Amino acid sequence: MLHHVQECLPEEACGLLAGREGRVSQVMPVENSAHSAIRFRMDPQAQVSGLLGIEAQGLELVAIYHSHPSGPETPSETDRAEVYDPEALVLVWCFGSRGWQARAFDLGGNDLLEVPVEVEAVE
Repeated sequence: MLHHVQECLPEEACGLLAGREGRVSQVMPVENSAHSAIRFRMDPQAQVSGLLGIEAQGLELVAIYHSHPSGPETPSETDRAEVYDPEALVLVWCFGSRGWQARAFDLGGNDLLEVPVEVEAVE
């Protein structure tokens, strides 16, 4: 996922995270059809294909990820307004003084609720 985020610079990266019971087992990068450094729009065909693949594998959509190359470290007002699955977390990658960091948020309610995440390196 981090490789995809860095590869997309200076644009925002985006994708789907699939798994079970809150644990991600599959990262599915999706093209940002907006090709913007401050906004993302998942390519509709790739997004639908990814969601159908998740369902076909018996997995759940755990989170939607995207990057904020220039901040903020939290979901933007646009992110909050356009969330399309209130049951999935929103994971935001942001570059700061400690390098790239990922933070996850539950946007299902009225408040912005941060959810702790543990990012594991894949060998």
